[in-house]
Amino acid sequence: MLWYSMIIKRSFVIKATDPLNYMELAHQISLQKKHAWDLDDDIPWQLGVDQSKYLLPLDDQSIAFPGASAEQQLALSQFMGLVVNATISEMEDALPKLKYSGWQKMIDEYPVGPEIVELGEMFFEEEAKHARAFGKYLDIFCTTLGVEREELDGLLPKAFGSNFQRAITQNAYNGGHAFWWVVASVEEVSISIYHQIFRHRPHIDPLYYQLHRRHLEEESRHANYAFLMLNLINQKPSGFRAVMHRKADFIISQLAGAPWVITEMYKFFEVKKLKHKHPLFEVLASCIPLYEKMSKPELIRRMFIAAPYVSWLLNPQWRKLHVQIAREHGAIVPPFPKPIVSPVLIPLVK
Repeated sequence: MLWYSMIIKRSFVIKATDPLNYMELAHQISLQKKHAWDLDDDIPWQLGVDQSKYLLPLDDQSIAFPGASAEQQLALSQFMGLVVNATISEMEDALPKLKYSGWQKMIDEYPVGPEIVELGEMFFEEEAKHARAFGKYLDIFCTTLGVEREELDGLLPKAFGSNFQRAITQNAYNGGHAFWWVVASVEEVSISIYHQIFRHRPHIDPLYYQLHRRHLEEESRHANYAFLMLNLINQKPSGFRAVMHRKADFIISQLAGAPWVITEMYKFFEVKKLKHKHPLFEVLASCIPLYEKMSKPELIRRMFIAAPYVSWLLNPQWRKLHVQIAREHGAIVPPFPKPIVSPVLIPLVK
């Protein structure tokens, strides 16, 4: 059974993915309760947003806007930071909405110890709190710019009511577990994003950094829960349909998620409608010709192989733990293209 370790609040923690290891699960419950943070008191919201700071580091092609100026890079960094916040908020807000179909139904079918149930309740509560925290940052950003939240939301990802959410929900009602492969993917990517923020924290908006630091703390402590559930499924005897789900649900999670990511990213072009609202949107609108200069093959290569953050979601080869567990479970893992690792830096143009 897989074990992995992480450093959390300077303490070395062994985290189990064996659903029958009740002592370790009880220890994890104690750890999560001890180090839980409060949304209002433990994030320095009074800092506000520093518009002169980056939100995310960019690669040398500025995601998909090669040749961007220093001013454009700052704007793109801030936009991508908002996209990341909105994506995490949407995904983590969607989890409680899928609680019955993706979790409670499984708990009813596979009786487990009280530790698994308590950890699950804590997992969904923490994810709902994270969604509210990222949403609060978006509200503060809008107030700083003097724009309505509804206007900014028109540029950002939305999961509720999407084909992605419907596909994952239907898979769960059919006895599948694509939900947990999606959770495992998002958890791993969010931790990778924080690593980039941490490396460049002197250049990052302080509130943005503190928000993601708090998020990492709890993500790290409960990142094993998806694998606990997947291992629980694997330990139970099953018929033909369950075996097919074990084989195919990893791919289903990818097929449901990738089109949603691509579709939502195209909302960027709506920025032209807001360019009169604030200079940030005017600068972002000026980036569109840089994107349009790229050939279709190069754009596809960027999105699926090279662009940080976007390709991390689209290409499972970036998510080594995710793919490793899928193979251990006997899931079908197609030969996705090998990623191109580009330096992620701040600032790129001086």
